[in-house]
Amino acid sequence: MSNTIIDNRIQKYKNITTINPYIESFYEYRNQEFKKVKKLVYNDKNYTISYLSNKEMIIASLDVGYNLSDDELEGYFFDKAYEELGLDEEKEYAINYQKRDDDANSFVYNVFISEPDKVNSHFTTVIEESKYIDLLIPAPLLFKTLYRNQVLENRDAHCYIYFTMKDAFVTIYKDGNFIYSKSLEFSLEQIYEKYCALIGEKVDKVEFFEILNSEGLKTSNTKYQQNLMKIFGEIFLQINDIVIYAKRAYRIDSIQKLFLGSVDSPIIGLSDYGYNYLGIPTFNLDFNFDIKNDEWYVDQLQYLMLKSGLDYIEEPGKTLNISTYPRAPIFSKRASGQFIISFIVTSLLAIGLPLFYLIPAYSLEAYNLKLSSDDQALSQKSSEYKQILEEKKKVITLNKNELKKLEMIFESKAKTLTAIYNKKVNYNFKSNFLYIFSK
Repeated sequence: MSNTIIDNRIQKYKNITTINPYIESFYEYRNQEFKKVKKLVYNDKNYTISYLSNKEMIIASLDVGYNLSDDELEGYFFDKAYEELGLDEEKEYAINYQKRDDDANSFVYNVFISEPDKVNSHFTTVIEESKYIDLLIPAPLLFKTLYRNQVLENRDAHCYIYFTMKDAFVTIYKDGNFIYSKSLEFSLEQIYEKYCALIGEKVDKVEFFEILNSEGLKTSNTKYQQNLMKIFGEIFLQINDIVIYAKRAYRIDSIQKLFLGSVDSPIIGLSDYGYNYLGIPTFNLDFNFDIKNDEWYVDQLQYLMLKSGLDYIEEPGKTLNISTYPRAPIFSKRASGQFIISFIVTSLLAIGLPLFYLIPAYSLEAYNLKLSSDDQALSQKSSEYKQILEEKKKVITLNKNELKKLEMIFESKAKTLTAIYNKKVNYNFKSNFLYIFSK
């Protein structure tokens, strides 16, 4: 079942790394640009995404028939997988499941079963370099993002056929939901081997794929074209059988669109070939989602991984994550981290009693030193202020003496001025005095 809660460190990603482990092809999404990188480099800021090829899984649909809790579902699918799908009881399996659609009245689940040892064999090198895979998606579920991002409408039935070096698979969706998938016996490497068997000799592998990618089924090399068309004739006979079965088993009236794609480039002429054999309107599986990239063609599964990874951050419960390669827990949650923390706490407790006495003693001594330092500083300032006060007192005494001298001068001047004033204003003439006296 898909995780509904994701690691918070994923949501704080700076780069998204998409990984094709089968051909060791890696892309990095940074600053709105999607670029191919030569090598994986560990960085805990990377959000790493990969996929598990269709042929590595047993995929089935099971109708539970009624509502069960998560714990009950796990046991139910475990029992049913062994009973109905013929699993080997001697082997270990990883069983993942997801409800087919959002219909509350539907209890149909898609079940994905894989063998951990086989899966690990493809991801050993990747894990050595990247250390973790945040999101691992079953290849057929990658096409779900086309509907979630409204590239295609959530109606009608669509068929996807994709060729990779190690696997080729047919996937059918109905009303935007995954219905069925089946691997073909014609991966690109198998096509190459069958071509060599047809002509009775080993041709250069690089040259073969260069012609296939550049000229496809419309090559000017008649011998090449004839043999290749024989092989693809077999391929589409097998695809036709798969489509007929799926339509009958899942009550699909008709398939409205067929999308064909390949890991290195669209195969020229394949769309016409598909329409002639299956009678379904056929298109190249070639979307770029308006993501900046300088290459003329990018493996579509790389784009689909990127978009599915962004969907997973928004709604974790709607994207099935079957990764068994999580990030290392944060330090406090690791066993080693918990041991170190416990050791430190225990050590502190062990020396706690001596510290109880030592700390106050050292604190008092430090306080006394601080007081002594403060006393010296204050004594120095006190001496400075006393000296300033003595100087001010001397200035005041000098000013008082000067003021007394000025007061004496002022009083002398005032007496003189008063005498002059009295003589001028209040003086009685003698003639007037004699006149009064003679009467």
